Amino acid sequence: MKVRNVSTLMLGLMLAGISAGSAATTTYRNLVLGDSPIVYYEFDETSGTTAANSAKTGATYNGTINTAGGSVTFGQSSFAHGGTAYDFGGGFVGSASALTSSLTAWTVEAWVNYDSAKGSASNFLSNDQGGWNNDVLIGFGAESGTVGVPAFSVGVIHQDNANQTRNFVGSPLAADDWVLVVMTGENDTGLGTSTLQLYIDGVLADSDSTIPGDVTFNGIGGFGASPNLTIGAARPDSGDAGYRPYDGLLDEVAIYDYVLTPDQISAHANIPEPGSALLLSLGGLVLGLRRRGRNLG
Repeated sequence: MKVRNVSTLMLGLMLAGISAGSAATTTYRNLVLGDSPIVYYEFDETSGTTAANSAKTGATYNGTINTAGGSVTFGQSSFAHGGTAYDFGGGFVGSASALTSSLTAWTVEAWVNYDSAKGSASNFLSNDQGGWNNDVLIGFGAESGTVGVPAFSVGVIHQDNANQTRNFVGSPLAADDWVLVVMTGENDTGLGTSTLQLYIDGVLADSDSTIPGDVTFNGIGGFGASPNLTIGAARPDSGDAGYRPYDGLLDEVAIYDYVLTPDQISAHANIPEPGSALLLSLGGLVLGLRRRGRNLG
């Protein structure tokens, strides 16, 4: 009887672990923070107008939610480890000082679940300053679906201010499903070329290492200077013809001032499902107790 009682208790603990979403969210956030992002927006707020920055740079780089062009809805279901997400329906999050300087090596990552109704000109992160200012535009059909990344494909465009060329990487992606999208850029002054890469769910989907010039991600004081960072649109002004807002769910947005390694990116994409590790360990304990009970009998 005692062994059976312990087995029942262990089963209860396993079920509790499966439902404990907060533990899984903590696991993911600790993994991201361990890789030292400049800014990290978890999008777990339930009210207000502030998107908190969880990175060590702190509240100075919080984002401000703007709904002049449409909605930003809190508390939406996210991927297994995401806590809650924002649903962007025309609004955006602006963080004018998030990039403290221009980045010659960088990584942008986000969990995205875009709406099938808008697969073009749907930019979920940008520093588009207008003109040719080392702008970086990230999204579905970025910049507009006819220039650069095609419609219903996710990718990143870099607008080189020196050569006035658009360089990009992209890949088709189905709508209405959670995926981890990671883009990296890195200048190589020694070779005179630069590299853009795109990873989807931890796997390299597209790469171009023959880009002439650079792929600098401009920040404060960079060429063009403002705007610095917009999440959920290409520019922080819904009245601008280049606004191009994102439509869909977005979560766990992070920016790094270096290029994440393939192993780091894979680790972010492939955390075990919530509760699976607990199931394995407690399941083994229950099995051991049952065997012990049979031996005692």
